[in-house]
Amino acid sequence: MSDELSKIPIKITVVDKGSATGYLNRLTAPLTVEAIKQLLPINSRTSPAMGQVSVLLNIKRGTEKPVTEVKAGTIAYWPRSDAITIYTKDTKPYSPVNRIGEIMENLELFNGLRSGSRIIIECL
Repeated sequence: MSDELSKIPIKITVVDKGSATGYLNRLTAPLTVEAIKQLLPINSRTSPAMGQVSVLLNIKRGTEKPVTEVKAGTIAYWPRSDAITIYTKDTKPYSPVNRIGEIMENLELFNGLRSGSRIIIECL
């Protein structure tokens, strides 16, 4: 599958803060990415933690090609919390995650967010 077909460009807006761009990758977790794509646009609240920002979903997927280490900029689905998680630094998650994409521009937007910040995730 070519990059054009496998990568879904997205825009993530933190209301009153700015926007970041990235993509969801069908090759790394095809079933999870498809379930998330069906939810777009997502309009939710953030739940920041040390080195990551999570957005709760309601898709209840299991692990799919799970990884135990991620790099800064990784977008992952965390089955344990049923959430999309954006990692702002290289880390080892508490439990395995499904890597589903990557932030390409403006990763620093997610540093220092407060709990409950409004976030919108949409296709470009």
